[in-house]
Amino acid sequence: MEHRESDVVYEGQIADDSTPLNQAPADGGKIPSLNDLAASVKDVAQRTGDVINKATESIGKAIDSALAARDHVVMVRVNDESLRKIEALAESGIFKSRSEAAAFLISEGVKAQSDLFKRIEEKIDQIERLRSELKTIVDEQHPG
Repeated sequence: MEHRESDVVYEGQIADDSTPLNQAPADGGKIPSLNDLAASVKDVAQRTGDVINKATESIGKAIDSALAARDHVVMVRVNDESLRKIEALAESGIFKSRSEAAAFLISEGVKAQSDLFKRIEEKIDQIERLRSELKTIVDEQHPG
């Protein structure tokens, strides 16, 4: 059965203009009452609100985490698009300044690339061990 834009779908069934609202569907299913529909809408609205609240809480925690202990200053040049995004975050009132917005974006970028940074740290550790070994070799060859 093809659906039209005007079809009403409820609990997996379709009521179209040819089925009176007070007549049971041909498959024997029950047409929900207005109270049933209202309860379903209320349930969906409640679940949607819960999802939005959780998302807002999650974003709030991410912002708090990104802005905690900002003790270091970094000067950075950004392209026009990045600047527009940073300014949009500040202008929206989510952040007090471009600096806060940039700190948040950097923090989130570092989190998003955590696997890359783990690999980089492992390679840096290897490089430091090799440097130490080289220093030991040189020191043994040329003591004092």
